Amino acid sequence: MWERSPTPEESWSDASGGNEDGEWPIEGIVGEEIRLDGTPRYEVRWGNWSRADGSNTTWQSDIPDRPDLVNRWKRIQSRKRTTLAENDLDMDVPWKGVTIHQRLTHQRAQAYEEKKQRRFSNLPSTANWDEEVENEYRRLQDRSAEDNGPQLRVRRNTNVAPQPSPRRGRTSSPAQSILLREIPSQPSPSVNSPKRGRPRIDTSIPSSPQPGTSSSAVASLQLGSKRSSSSGLCLPYPIQILRSRMERAWTRAARDVMAAAIRIDRNIADKNIPPDLSKFKYIEKGYLFDDGLEELFNVPRDVFTICDCSLCLDASHCSCQAVSDILNPLQKKTYAYSQGLFTFNVLQGTEVIECNKFCGCGPRCQNRVAQQPRDIEIEIFDTKRCGWGARTLRDIPKGKVLGTYTGKVIRREDVDTLPEEHYGYLFDLDGTEFKDEENLGNRYTVDSYACGNWTRFVNHSCNPNMVVYSVVYDTIPDVNMPYVAFVTCQEVAAGTELTINYQPHLDEDFDVKYKHGAERCKCGSKPCRGWYRI
Repeated sequence: MWERSPTPEESWSDASGGNEDGEWPIEGIVGEEIRLDGTPRYEVRWGNWSRADGSNTTWQSDIPDRPDLVNRWKRIQSRKRTTLAENDLDMDVPWKGVTIHQRLTHQRAQAYEEKKQRRFSNLPSTANWDEEVENEYRRLQDRSAEDNGPQLRVRRNTNVAPQPSPRRGRTSSPAQSILLREIPSQPSPSVNSPKRGRPRIDTSIPSSPQPGTSSSAVASLQLGSKRSSSSGLCLPYPIQILRSRMERAWTRAARDVMAAAIRIDRNIADKNIPPDLSKFKYIEKGYLFDDGLEELFNVPRDVFTICDCSLCLDASHCSCQAVSDILNPLQKKTYAYSQGLFTFNVLQGTEVIECNKFCGCGPRCQNRVAQQPRDIEIEIFDTKRCGWGARTLRDIPKGKVLGTYTGKVIRREDVDTLPEEHYGYLFDLDGTEFKDEENLGNRYTVDSYACGNWTRFVNHSCNPNMVVYSVVYDTIPDVNMPYVAFVTCQEVAAGTELTINYQPHLDEDFDVKYKHGAERCKCGSKPCRGWYRI
């Protein structure tokens, strides 16, 4: 820490030019310095006094006898800084020659505060934005009730229908999000994912509200073209209160478990948000459970295989990896991760066994990756082609684990009793199951219709940039309730939609012309096969 050295004590006794009281006249203030605490001190030039080297200035924190000189200096310097800010808003960066204790002085000399104020003075403030919007919305509603001239009003959405995209198969396939688009003149399916069981019935919403419906089921806020005479408020775009509330609630739930924020694209209007999503419960990590399943999931400590490693450097010596089937080319046990990234050395049907809550290693163990909080911001947006989707807001390397599929765990045999709108949001926990083979133990499915996280909105692509794998750390493999982790299988640029292949092991010789139960694919990728099995 830099500290100012004490100022050498001045000797005035042998100086001439002072009055009978030993006082010397001040010619004026010639310089200024800003201390690290933000207070100034002034360089004062004296009359009739000088040092042996000819200098005649000293540094003073205050000049109590001449406040007029201080005030005059402040006025002159303020005018100079204002002129600097009017002429140019750029700042010089002192790469060399300016020590830390000179930083504030350097900024003051360049009119930093004045330039900053001018640069940001024309930008709208975001402080308390949501509260201000809601207050203005209520005020204008009250005003519209008085003068019948509403500028901001709620109306029922009559031209947009929420269409869940049903998909579910025997392979690992998380649900596609709700597809929102204007109802075409001829009903047509607009899904991009396989369906399970019964066909999807595409219905349109009538152009006028039906008896018994609520006008607040789907609300949109629209600003009139006229300016409110009482407040002068006129916003350049519609106020999306519901979207903002959802984004805050989802981000708050994510940050409760130390995860990065969830954004909802501001181009999504309130009227295009389906009613079921307004009540959607965001769960960043973990599962909710159907009756009786949580007790099966939460096994006691003595059932876990626990390691007592401090760093977990070698999987072959890590006790909790005794049940792991992940091997390196030398047939020696190895971890699924290297330097925090997935290594893609996990064969189909193999679960990744991470260190669990009872292991002796710390939270930064190299075998604790999928359980770490998500550190990449995700944005939910309207793809205009395949409904809502999820995209990254920054570049992501290959092998980055982004999160796990969450929702409510139900028994596989209970799926057929669910309402049809749930079918688009089901993910079978079948990572260790094999087709045409006997798969022992109970089987389960995750339903993310009413609760879940951003993975609910991940769409299908025949050329995906993510894959999924089964991982266990909160329970044991024999329970058959692993988490399904999403990991990038290639480098992903910021702004790119995140996708997976709903049916990565589908038979390549499937002929859509002669087989029933195929859905046309709309992923738009170059190797798109044009279909996938329902």
